[in-house]
Amino acid sequence: MKEVTKAKLTVQKFVDAINAHDVEGIVRLMSPEYVFVNSSGDRFTGEDFMRETWAKQFRDHPDFKIVVEKIIADEQGVAVFGTAEGTYAPDGKKRPERRWTVPAAFLGMAAAGKMTYWESFSDASIVYDLIHETDEANVVESGQ
Repeated sequence: MKEVTKAKLTVQKFVDAINAHDVEGIVRLMSPEYVFVNSSGDRFTGEDFMRETWAKQFRDHPDFKIVVEKIIADEQGVAVFGTAEGTYAPDGKKRPERRWTVPAAFLGMAAAGKMTYWESFSDASIVYDLIHETDEANVVESGQ
């Protein structure tokens, strides 16, 4: 049970680093074999790629956060339940119509104080639709 407790604490630190928008803290918590799986099922690895991805996420969604409602841990991993929320603001302007909140669950795995796996489960189509609509409107406004 001691390893389960350690894994749960590591996952909680990882979520805290995400919510603090601490890209280097996130990267420091990743093991060399770390794998990220997004809500579409795409798998990503690599420290540089993850650093760039998280930095872009926080630039585009400056108030992004995971709201944790429940955490369940066992020998197979740590499940985090709650919501993911933010505002799509690639121009730095947080407009209420670009705010989003989606129910979300995450599966985290950790060993020796490092994250080995992080998977997101959510209906990200809401966010993708908002990004697409906003980007289309920006193209129309700029006359391109």
